[in-house]
Amino acid sequence: MMQKDKVIAFVCTGNTCRSPMAEGVFNKSAQERGLNVRAVSCGMAAVKGMAPSPNAVEVCREIGVDISEHRSAFIYDYQIGEFDKIYCMSQEHAMILTQSIGYPPEKIEVLDVADPYGGSVEIYRMCRDIIVVCVEEIIRAYEN
Repeated sequence: MMQKDKVIAFVCTGNTCRSPMAEGVFNKSAQERGLNVRAVSCGMAAVKGMAPSPNAVEVCREIGVDISEHRSAFIYDYQIGEFDKIYCMSQEHAMILTQSIGYPPEKIEVLDVADPYGGSVEIYRMCRDIIVVCVEEIIRAYEN
């Protein structure tokens, strides 16, 4: 029987900048390495169906990742109990998940990536580079 893919989630606030970038970078890398894990992304305060920030799309395109088709999702659009792990962009997101939602803290990791929303393309580029480093660590953990 084939093993079902593990699903992880990247969580930020609006699901138009950080988490879609992380989702795109992760899925491209996981696919290239043949890992049986895929990522989704959602926001703690997302409006469903929003396109990603143009700067996020642009800086991801620079590294060969296309997130232009992404549409924002709210955390409750998913069965969060089915996630192998949730990677939060801030400590605040993790606190809401554990304290308000009761999500198990051992299934949460905080990446600590500042929100580039409203910033210049340079700010988004710095944000993307931090995300790439974080994702690389996550990928390595799934390879082992």
